[in-house]
Amino acid sequence: MIKKLKIGLLVLALALLSGVSYAEAADLVYNADTTVTIGSANYTIASGSSATSIVVGTSNIIVTVPTNAVFNFSSADRYVLTSTSGSSQCGTSANMVSISSAGTYTITPDIATTCTTGTGGGGGGGGGGGVAATTTTTVTTQQTTIAATPTVTDTGCAAGNLFSTTTGQACTSATITPTTAATTAPAASASGSSVVTGTTGTYNLGTATLKNGSKGEAVKELQRFLNNELNLGLKVDGALGPKTISVIKQWQMDNGLTPDGLIGPATKALINSQATTAAPATAAPATTTTGTYNLGTATLRNGSRGEAVKELQRFLNDKLNLGLAVDGALGPKTISVIKQWQMDNGLTPDGLIGAKTKALINASAGE
Repeated sequence: MIKKLKIGLLVLALALLSGVSYAEAADLVYNADTTVTIGSANYTIASGSSATSIVVGTSNIIVTVPTNAVFNFSSADRYVLTSTSGSSQCGTSANMVSISSAGTYTITPDIATTCTTGTGGGGGGGGGGGVAATTTTTVTTQQTTIAATPTVTDTGCAAGNLFSTTTGQACTSATITPTTAATTAPAASASGSSVVTGTTGTYNLGTATLKNGSKGEAVKELQRFLNNELNLGLKVDGALGPKTISVIKQWQMDNGLTPDGLIGPATKALINSQATTAAPATAAPATTTTGTYNLGTATLRNGSRGEAVKELQRFLNDKLNLGLAVDGALGPKTISVIKQWQMDNGLTPDGLIGAKTKALINASAGE
């Protein structure tokens, strides 16, 4: 028994070092709802689910379900879940795949598409053969070991931050120190004029359609765009992979394009239309004395840029101690923070900074 446990822990350690979440045992029994991350989104393995092995990859989860067991997997964001076990069930609060037949199944989320209430989110064929279950005592011990292994300290939650500056997720034990609302002015040059920095020119994305697996200089230009406009911090290596394609799909959806992950003429045109040229401002920087933030009239969203975004970043720094760079570029991590703030304050957590969200931001500025 001790020898088997040591071998199991060695396999788990090697899997974690290789960047893939891996669990293996005679049976895994989830005694509480468990969160797993695939790509940029979180999903839930429901309490009471059982499996003999689970592999969590960058774009899917592969699960082996034993005989006489059930495995429930859901998306609270109601993303479409394509499963080889059959259709998912879309509800008002989540999209769920429920597997009750023994076999090995692949569940692939699509963060670019949400399901329609009362319908399935994807389908496919059945899996392989079943695996016999073992005793409850062995299962419970192994599950406890797996749950304890991935514990990692999030340094982005230091200094009393409410939201992590690394992941954008809510910190579980943050302490907030109230600060004075919106009194920080932008840095000025020696002559008293503020300087706005940005990208220059346009991006040379070539003539061929870029897609998953594309390589070359055009892909490097795409990576520079994503770094400049969305603050992704991608390595500019000219190789286009599935994680970047997921970001492209979300960006296409946010900007009214078909979220197909293909960088063709329409997507390239919109990319270059958003490229901004750096220019020094001639007016002296304005200081906020009324305790409110000038968030403009347009709805701010992922990819938005400009002075209104800077005001939003100052609000998040003042009220939530995020320590964001006030650079006027709104990226996905900040959008995650906005969604959590909207939810905490009774608004629809859609990540869009529209009239209601702006009103509540300025109402809370004087508190």
